[in-house]
Parts: sequence; C-alpha cells; structure tokens
Amino acid sequence: MGMKAIFSNRLYKHTIDPDFVMSMAHTLQVFNQAKHFRYQAEVRELRGVKAKSSVSIHQQLKQRYGLNDYYANSAVQEGRALLSAQKELKKMYIRE
Repeated sequence: MGMKAIFSNRLYKHTIDPDFVMSMAHTLQVFNQAKHFRYQAEVRELRGVKAKSSVSIHQQLKQRYGLNDYYANSAVQEGRALLSAQKELKKMYIRE
C-alpha cells in the first residue's frame, strides 16, 4: 500500500481565527482519544482481558466521543494500522 502526497498550502496558527484554531485542536484531541481507545480495545481483546462487544467499535466510538462516520472510520483504521505496524516491528526485532 503506497502513500500519496497531496499539495496543500501551509496554515500558520497566528494567521487564522483563534476560534478556528481552538476548534481544530479540540477535534484533533478527540480524534486521538478515539484512536487510542480503539487501539486499547483491540489489545484487550487480543489478550483475552475483555470479551468482544456486541456493539461494533465504530458505533462505540460514535457514541462515546460524538464522532461522525468519517472520524470514527478514520480512528478505527488508524488504530488497526498502528497495531499492525507494531506486530511487524515485533517480528523484525525478534529476527535481529
């Protein structure tokens, strides 16, 4: 799976509306909390500490953090990618 580079103009905090900056900071904070929750839930399930929930992780994130579908799906995918990357790194470290 490759990465795409998309051109964008850089934004500087001091040049945009402070309310927008605070809103974006809050959005990023909630998104990162949701991603962390997703990762921890997956780890707990893999360790057998917690049984799998009847409600999907996507729905749990939407209810717990008030996210829309876009952010909930992104948090699920990024949490899964983080866990996958750590599994690959573990294999590499064991080989070395």
